[in-house]
Amino acid sequence: MDPADLEVYVRRMKEVARAAAASRVPFTDNGSDHYKIFCRALKNVLSTDLALETYAQIIDGLPTADIAYDRRSPGLFGDHPIEDHEELCPGALERARAFREEFDMSVLTLSPRLIRSYSRAPIGSKAFLLRLVELIASALHEIGVLLFQLDLRLHDGDVDAVTKWAADPADEEALRPTLLSHVFYMDHDVYPSGVADMVGFWAEDRIIGGVTAFDRRAEEAGAFPNLYLLPNRAGTTNRYWQLHDNQQQAVVDFLVDENDKPESRVKCPFPVLCAPENTERVSHHLGIARGVYRDIWERKPPTKEMLSFYARRPQDAGDYPDSYQLMEAIERQYGTSSTPADDGKGGQ
Repeated sequence: MDPADLEVYVRRMKEVARAAAASRVPFTDNGSDHYKIFCRALKNVLSTDLALETYAQIIDGLPTADIAYDRRSPGLFGDHPIEDHEELCPGALERARAFREEFDMSVLTLSPRLIRSYSRAPIGSKAFLLRLVELIASALHEIGVLLFQLDLRLHDGDVDAVTKWAADPADEEALRPTLLSHVFYMDHDVYPSGVADMVGFWAEDRIIGGVTAFDRRAEEAGAFPNLYLLPNRAGTTNRYWQLHDNQQQAVVDFLVDENDKPESRVKCPFPVLCAPENTERVSHHLGIARGVYRDIWERKPPTKEMLSFYARRPQDAGDYPDSYQLMEAIERQYGTSSTPADDGKGGQ
């Protein structure tokens, strides 16, 4: 996209994002089974150590060093001061526990369209389960936003000094508004809650295993949308990847589990991580163009320069297993040697 066109498009994205935020409403207790299942599902996720530690880091104001580096392209160079933040500062974990115990569902505001779609879907249906997953992802994001906006910063030190530190003070590219961020969700100038939405995406990724996205084109055509994740963890793919049915079922089974006793609980599937068998993928810079997203405003479109750069990049097996499976099939069919076959006569 040309710079002039991009500027117009981004302006429109901001308008859409703000309109969407302004339209959000609480999911109020109407006594329905749908509401009870949603509350149970969110409680199940919030009860995990993963969620507790994730939100405690927002309360702290900084991620711990291991989490800061567990990020695709962490952007941390030199003797970064985050390396000294080996554990949460005193009070952060306790404050997160108190927040969880006192959590009031009414503080959440969600898409009215999503609430309607979920509430109208027959319980147990494919539509119901997909909308439940989307509601939970949106709620986890919103909780991250709310906690960041409280600006608690229990970190024992200067959060901004750590966040804005750079090995080369003149390197403006190294600066970012928060270390609680997902490498592909950095457009805080577009997001309705600004930097807080960056933190919301980060929290969602840390808990679920990626930011949730859906095949909106399939949905518009009247089909059930496939569920995708776009992860941020180090060592995983940088592409949207589609969950298999058994992975989706594991998520749903955990969400709707009604057992309160830990020994009887369904095993927590989070974080859900991409495996080589998850070959249905979409490159991160093409997701919205291919109709794979949660909200249309969540990521700016790539520039022509970015598209050219990504087109030239080598495709490794971890990110492009489908391409490598094709190559392996060709090699099995025609042989694997890339040099002339030995004719048995030797040579100089």
